[in-house]
Amino acid sequence: MSAATDRSAAIVGAGPAGLLTAIMLAQRGWSVDVFDARQPPPKPSDPLWGAGERSYQLGLNGRGQASLREFDAFDRIDKYSASVNGRLSLSEKEPVETRLTPPGQPGAEKTYVTRVLQRDRLQSCLLEEVTECYPHVRVNFGVAAAGVDLTGARPVLRTCASGSDEGGATDGMEAEECAVDARLDLAERPVDLLVGADGVRSSIRESLCQAAGSTTRTVRYANTNERRYKTLPLHPSAVPGTPTDLNWGARNKKLGLGMDALPTAEGEMVSVLLFKPDSPIYKRIETLPSAQAARGLLEEALPELLPYVRDGDLERFVKQPVGRLPSFQLVEGPIHASLTSGGLVLLGDAIKAVKPYFGQGANSALEDVLVLRRCLDSCGDDPSTSAAAYSANRAEDARALVSISRGFDHPGLLGTARFLLPLLLDIQLHKALPALFSPPLLRGLQDERYTFSGLRATKRRERLVLIAAVVSIIGTAACRPMVAVKAAYIASGVGLGYGATKFMRFASSGGLSTLVLSGFRALQVKLRDLVLRLDPSLAEEEGKALGLADLRGPFSKGQRGRGGRPSGWQWPPWRRNKAS
Repeated sequence: MSAATDRSAAIVGAGPAGLLTAIMLAQRGWSVDVFDARQPPPKPSDPLWGAGERSYQLGLNGRGQASLREFDAFDRIDKYSASVNGRLSLSEKEPVETRLTPPGQPGAEKTYVTRVLQRDRLQSCLLEEVTECYPHVRVNFGVAAAGVDLTGARPVLRTCASGSDEGGATDGMEAEECAVDARLDLAERPVDLLVGADGVRSSIRESLCQAAGSTTRTVRYANTNERRYKTLPLHPSAVPGTPTDLNWGARNKKLGLGMDALPTAEGEMVSVLLFKPDSPIYKRIETLPSAQAARGLLEEALPELLPYVRDGDLERFVKQPVGRLPSFQLVEGPIHASLTSGGLVLLGDAIKAVKPYFGQGANSALEDVLVLRRCLDSCGDDPSTSAAAYSANRAEDARALVSISRGFDHPGLLGTARFLLPLLLDIQLHKALPALFSPPLLRGLQDERYTFSGLRATKRRERLVLIAAVVSIIGTAACRPMVAVKAAYIASGVGLGYGATKFMRFASSGGLSTLVLSGFRALQVKLRDLVLRLDPSLAEEEGKALGLADLRGPFSKGQRGRGGRPSGWQWPPWRRNKAS
């Protein structure tokens, strides 16, 4: 912990990222106030968390876990989390269990075990950490941000009572902003550092966008692949032997209904039923009249869930409003403001909003706090220069995350192919040549050793190198098959400067020849057969790799007739019927 300073900070938003920021600044000796328009969530030990309906589950991956450990906050959260060690695919016939190789063992897919808990429970754990370990941090619930003044030497936050009696976000995905009662007196608080961690509808971000001379703007993307959802608790204890340390999944492609479920620390599962808003299944789920009707729907659509469902859960399921996944959103331009003696920064959903399929919303927000800490370290806790450094280090990363995530979310069969084919290609290339090709994007997104912008740039280079190598092989194969190996060597070794050193080592050890020729022999045989059909006299060149450039006599250049064909040429027998 750093020595005490006279620096002050105000954080708008008491979600996981906001509270972790308070912990980080408190450890540096800053005076910290946190404001949130909502009311606090229940304590992390409250029995209601075991009911499985409190909020949407989130998985803490390598990024989130590393950030929490950095500020000594992980142990408390780990106590209330469950592990996910693979996937259980449910079906009417027989469940299929796929387990990951434990970290540290040969062939392990990850360097960590995913830990899962409700979003609100994560917030509650961090709030408890603040209360017990940092009593000088003041957390003010029921207080909303009413605007920011950026015209002076330091940012001035205006706050007022929100008038909200609502507790923490019920779904953790697209919480509505609480209304500010304009009749209540405003309070003005000048601070050295103002942190906007107030979500996708950030009032702090809007103040930054509207500031004089600001080039910051919010970009909201049309939701071309919209999904709605409802949560439903599942009870593995109803079927003895059912594993509770796996991510459960089930699908009904015909009806367009999907289900994914994650465990709670108490052993129950929180399932999320996903469906499109314009689908017949959506209308049926939205208008279910009773628990009996809900059971009938599941019996038709996902009967494999019925052994784990209770009537009381179905009654609450019917009354539960349909939820909506967030749309993609990002901030163009700076994500900070640097004043004479102070600064403002945005983090979490205030700078990038992604769909929760791959767990990057909360995890990347926690990582934002770690990046801000590093900027404060490098700038001696100066709020103005630290804010500028944070923007330089994180803005493009945030935009890269949204760009990558949008690439996973195209609708229809074509969209599915655009998601699956690169993923399968990456898996095979990384497996065959781990020194040359990075892990699949999905795995890289969860790994704290990679930046989002670095991942995007790496994958682009790898795609271009792969295209260059393939084009070189195919292009040269038609003339000189053996030249293809050398062409691939040059294209991949020099291509855009990427992987040159690694590729040269790989090639010099004979790996390139093995790789190229193993997939090239079939093409070589077909090409030789084609050349021999055109010029049978070349059959005496037994064992030689033949290409079009080996053709002689009437087939050689200068002996061509009309249309580029040799004089007296006619279609080979195997093509005559097709040509006629």
